[in-house]
Amino acid sequence: MNYALNVDHCRGFLDALAVLNGEASDLCASYELQRLPDAPDLVTALGLRVEDYALNVIAPARDLPAPLWQITVAPCGRAQLEQVCQRWFFSSDHMQTAPPGRFRACLVNAFLEALDMSLSGFTVHSVKMTQPPGVWYAIHWDEIAFERDGERYLLHFSHSD
Repeated sequence: MNYALNVDHCRGFLDALAVLNGEASDLCASYELQRLPDAPDLVTALGLRVEDYALNVIAPARDLPAPLWQITVAPCGRAQLEQVCQRWFFSSDHMQTAPPGRFRACLVNAFLEALDMSLSGFTVHSVKMTQPPGVWYAIHWDEIAFERDGERYLLHFSHSD
């Protein structure tokens, strides 16, 4: 499987899990793997993403400069990435009925293997940010950034109503 097809495979995996975690719930689950805009560094790329989000997704559109979001990044280990995926893949009451143990571990591992094939050699960072006052981003979210040689991706999980 080539690189582009494997990124699409990861996106399909995330789309399916978002549907399963949004089913039978009043929450909208959003699970995405997206390429970040080109920028000199990771925090700037993340800032460009939220600025674009404010102008093109939030209604009404607003100019919200990146510093208002107070974006920070920190190294993210494999165990933390697995924990984030486990939490989001089984976040809804509907998905909580999935058998614990091996079944859940296999689902998370299958996704992480596809992610490894797509983003092998990338460094992994947890992303923290705050919503600017008066702005709605999501009820809660987790974001993980991947970076290698100026190429960056964002793994985004969120619930909104």
